[in-house]
Amino acid sequence: MSTVSVVTCRSYEPAALDQALRSALEPLGGIGGFVRPGMKVLLKPNLLAPLSPERGVDTHPALVSAVARLVRQAGGEVLVGDSPGGPTDIAPQVWRASGLGAIAEAEGIPLVPFDSGVWRQHNGHGYLIARPVLEADLIINLPKLKTHSFVLYTGAIKNLFGAIPGTRKRELHLRAPGVEEFSHVLVDVLALARPGLSIVDGILGLEGNGPGASGRPRAYNCLLASADPVAVDAVCAHALGFGPGRVRHIQLAAARGLGTAALEHIRVVGEPRALEFGHVRLPAARWLFRVPPPGITRPLDSLLRAKPRFIAGACVGCGSCVQACPVGALEAGRPPRLSRATCVGCLCCAEICPHAAIEPQRSLLARLAGLGR
Repeated sequence: MSTVSVVTCRSYEPAALDQALRSALEPLGGIGGFVRPGMKVLLKPNLLAPLSPERGVDTHPALVSAVARLVRQAGGEVLVGDSPGGPTDIAPQVWRASGLGAIAEAEGIPLVPFDSGVWRQHNGHGYLIARPVLEADLIINLPKLKTHSFVLYTGAIKNLFGAIPGTRKRELHLRAPGVEEFSHVLVDVLALARPGLSIVDGILGLEGNGPGASGRPRAYNCLLASADPVAVDAVCAHALGFGPGRVRHIQLAAARGLGTAALEHIRVVGEPRALEFGHVRLPAARWLFRVPPPGITRPLDSLLRAKPRFIAGACVGCGSCVQACPVGALEAGRPPRLSRATCVGCLCCAEICPHAAIEPQRSLLARLAGLGR
């Protein structure tokens, strides 16, 4: 059975966080069960956008710092890297805004940009994987506990999509515009960038229309750790309120033998009651993002997909959404102009918008069919 360790943690205060982190890792053999002296250890946080820690979007820098200290105590060499949404040159801006840059400088933690990569083939497709990911002896995955407007939930598996440098992510969204196709992409990347340990930052996360600024910060007050990224995602998704099989990339990863998704085959240790979150606001468009039922053709499926809607007065015309769109469906403006015929409904624009100015909107066909009420 796969093991997922859960502990209560209500603060990013260093002493409390260190204790909670050690408690979470103890049932897994402690940090020494993963890190050996001399190992090059890459910490892979979730650094989506240039937002402050209290927004609950990016992995908190205090957790990155705490894990780095443990790795160093075990004799490992620490590196921190990610590729945020948008072009590769946005990374320094995200490091500064998230607070990670200041902590890394103060503690001498190298920040490595994912600005180049190596082509890898998997499942009949090619992927550019960031070089530091492939060169590390161990990847410690540090995702955030968040809902996601497109794939419903983002955690250990989805966080590894950041192993794709910069705008190469847009190419994959273009190749895989639907949830089913994109879920296969996420699982391919998991297979290519296998983390040895995943620690989920659930102290402060998001609910609602995450994973970006459109989500609502939510104190889940917990940390989770597991050597199995599929198992920890299955446990988190269940705690948020998603039924078995609803989050497609978790289901696919388990089917490919990359981990365990069946809750009856997952041993949850520590403080399981910390996962009793109560009611969680799920993504507004969750009714649509599932595998199309039999008889629904791909063209009809694309007509049913939610499209972005700009919230009056919230847009500042920064152009982040225009850069993020994989199909060029947005033209710069305040708000940008959307070509609904070109839009594939991936909601990358809503994910990357730092001002919560974009939300999913049901298509006309979905409204006429009475879906999503």
